[in-house]
Amino acid sequence: MDFNLEDSLNAYGFKSSEDYEACIKDISDKLHKINDYDWQDIIDKYDLSVSADSLRKSQSIPMGGVFMSEYFKQKGSPDWDEKLREIRKEKQKLYDERTAYNKTNRNYARIETDLSYLKSLIEAQGYRSFEPIVHNKTDNDLLVVLSDLHYGMKASNRFGEYNSCVAKTYANNYLAEILKIKETHNSENCYLVLLGDLISGNIHQTVQLENRENVIEQVQGVSELIANFAHELSKHFSIVYINGIAGNHSRLSFKDSVLRDERLDNLIPWYLKAKLANVQNIEFQDHLNYDATIGSVTIRDREYLIVHGDFDSFNETTVSRLSIMVGNIPEAIVMGHLHHCAYEEINGVKLIRSGSFNGGCDNYTVSKRLSGTPRQAVCVIDKNGVQAFYPVNLTI
Repeated sequence: MDFNLEDSLNAYGFKSSEDYEACIKDISDKLHKINDYDWQDIIDKYDLSVSADSLRKSQSIPMGGVFMSEYFKQKGSPDWDEKLREIRKEKQKLYDERTAYNKTNRNYARIETDLSYLKSLIEAQGYRSFEPIVHNKTDNDLLVVLSDLHYGMKASNRFGEYNSCVAKTYANNYLAEILKIKETHNSENCYLVLLGDLISGNIHQTVQLENRENVIEQVQGVSELIANFAHELSKHFSIVYINGIAGNHSRLSFKDSVLRDERLDNLIPWYLKAKLANVQNIEFQDHLNYDATIGSVTIRDREYLIVHGDFDSFNETTVSRLSIMVGNIPEAIVMGHLHHCAYEEINGVKLIRSGSFNGGCDNYTVSKRLSGTPRQAVCVIDKNGVQAFYPVNLTI
């Protein structure tokens, strides 16, 4: 390139080579998002004789690569070729990052569109709105637990038989027992808490061998089961409040390779909200949860913490740690996980553990000696706290 650098710089409005180099730095910083200048800001700062569009697209004027190469060669900068390669590499890197960012945005947009469409389909197949039965005010409510359904698993041995059909039968019979308890105590509202392990999942090889449905089918199947269960409850109580947390069986991979809140159980409330959208006396309370593993419900002005049990034990340590974490001493801590019902009180805090639907007849839990009778837990609660604890046997 045969030209006089000073004349060329003056022609574009640069007063000195220092201004030119400062301008190059500002442009580079802009492209790398170090400053927030726009093209007109740079033109105004250096009083340049070019348009903003020309500056942005330039390759031959003073901000272009060819001109810069000649400029630094004539200034005696032998390492310019290396500098130019670095600039080009950074530009390509920026271009690749923008391409990846745009691709990610497109994928997210498609996912949101698909989920929105799926939600509309679920809502279309959901329950029609009905006028809830007006119930008289009473002095107590029921806390109803659904825990460790392990939906999708199939097992048959001398410790029990379990599959998806058995799960549905258990749910119907459990519902009948709940209504008996409701009538006995004249309960007003129902707090339905989902304590995780609602699906069998794929966390153990033995569990994978026993599954008869893949995890997608498990989520769909158990979501329909719980939606039907909640809908029937809504016909008998003033309000059905629903809240829940996830269990360890629904995690996406091995324990140490996934985030604690990346669990398929978390899809179930999303499904339920769409399916039950038109039922006037069902309310979801997941906004009260501390995180994906520590939930909360408030019944008659007292707080009840809900956890699955894979991070917590049925002992004084759990009472102390959870109370310190949430900054409050709860009325009770409700959990599942170990497949058998239990009730304990430690320093005034009740520990309530629900059982499982399968009773622990699968290979893994039998090997851990956790087998037992299929049970779930129901509590009668008034303004003074837990007044009755029912370990409800599930029968075919």
